[in-house]
Amino acid sequence: MRNIRPLLIICLGASPAVHSDSVNVYSGSIGGTSDFVFRGLSLTRGKPAAQASIDVEFPKEFYVGAFAATCDPNPGPSPPFEIDFWAGRYWRVSEAISTDLRISQYTYYDDPRRVSYDRTEITGTVGWRNQLYLAAIYSPNTKAVASSPGYEEGDAWALELSGRYPLNDRFALSAGFGHYDLHEVYKDSYNYWNLTLTANLRPFELQLAYLGVDDSAARHFDEDAVGDRVALTALWRFSTSH
Repeated sequence: MRNIRPLLIICLGASPAVHSDSVNVYSGSIGGTSDFVFRGLSLTRGKPAAQASIDVEFPKEFYVGAFAATCDPNPGPSPPFEIDFWAGRYWRVSEAISTDLRISQYTYYDDPRRVSYDRTEITGTVGWRNQLYLAAIYSPNTKAVASSPGYEEGDAWALELSGRYPLNDRFALSAGFGHYDLHEVYKDSYNYWNLTLTANLRPFELQLAYLGVDDSAARHFDEDAVGDRVALTALWRFSTSH
């Protein structure tokens, strides 16, 4: 699974970060997953992937970050890496409500595929008590995602609802549901979901996730990239401030 910032990670995308008005906060992770899945589609076609992430949060709730992972989305020639970059700002609206706005760039270096899979996304997220999140994602320049080129370049949208419930100091259960609107690119859309159990073994973290996608995705993407699956992710996490 992709593990990055408040686009709920285990829950499809956003995870709250530490916020400060006076220091820079550096956090990140290094690890691997048995299956690199993003929005219900496997970018390794069921194979393991190494991954790492870094976030830098500045005073006044501005932040930047990056994510890198090995990938193999296509049965034929495939890019060896996905590298993402993002920048955004977080607001604490009240004790219970938070908001987040970010711009992200998804990049596939040394990509031999004939169509560019690189894309930009703008994400707005509303959170409630750091447990429930609603995210809206817009991409103005999508030509292709996962394993298949689109029919034409166009706008893409996604809407994701996710939640996280701590079971105790060590374990948490999270779940998410999303809808990916790709009508301008593939003339179709699909739904995806996950249920994840996370174990916090500081500084290590284990995630066991059940992930699924509806039958609409199978009409456009490689058969090894779609379908229900289980993924185990192991991470070493770090955080420091200056």
